[in-house]
Amino acid sequence: MKFLLKFAAIMMPGLGVIAQEVPKIVDLSPVPWSTNVNASVTKKIVVTFDQDMRSGFSSWLGRSGVLPDSDLKPSEKDSRTFELNVDLRPGKVYVFALNEKRIPGVGFQSKKGVPAPSFFLVFQTAGTIAPDDSPPRPVSTIPVSNSRIDPARLNSISVTFDKAMQNAKHGMHMRENQKEVDLSKARFQYAGDGKTFTLAYDFKPASTYEFELNSVHDIGFASAKR
Repeated sequence: MKFLLKFAAIMMPGLGVIAQEVPKIVDLSPVPWSTNVNASVTKKIVVTFDQDMRSGFSSWLGRSGVLPDSDLKPSEKDSRTFELNVDLRPGKVYVFALNEKRIPGVGFQSKKGVPAPSFFLVFQTAGTIAPDDSPPRPVSTIPVSNSRIDPARLNSISVTFDKAMQNAKHGMHMRENQKEVDLSKARFQYAGDGKTFTLAYDFKPASTYEFELNSVHDIGFASAKR
């Protein structure tokens, strides 16, 4: 059985809403996951949707946000484009949690009141980043990428990071034979030092698996220092 590890983004469809009615982000500035953003030049966070949105309704922060120490002032450029004034610092990682709670009637929403899906804008400004501010990175996995395993002997996947992680959540996504698997109730744990994450799963014979860590719709993996 081929076992493939991948780190990419997954589009999570809206639940209980016709797909074409759900507002979709078509442009973002800064670009998600960019790592060399000029803090002295970037003075706005800008998000543009594919349809007209309700004026006065936006949600930029959320419980998972890692925000600049400045007064955040939202504005609207037009019916589809929203802006947030920011004062960024060099060598920092920022997380803007757009519609993290996705509550109808609250936050970014279409003219019909359909909320936009949660979206996490994560980026890093240029400059020397302090150790406490640096994002966690995977350093090893069990099994390793592109390996073959015996499902009778292996019933979990482990990822070791370079620093302690928040141990109450994870951002693991899995595809079994190209079909997404719901891992919301899967058992998981972190080692005592908080660096190694293990998720239990009964792998099937003659199957291919792909795993993705975090995406613009789910940043469950985060360091203990957020």
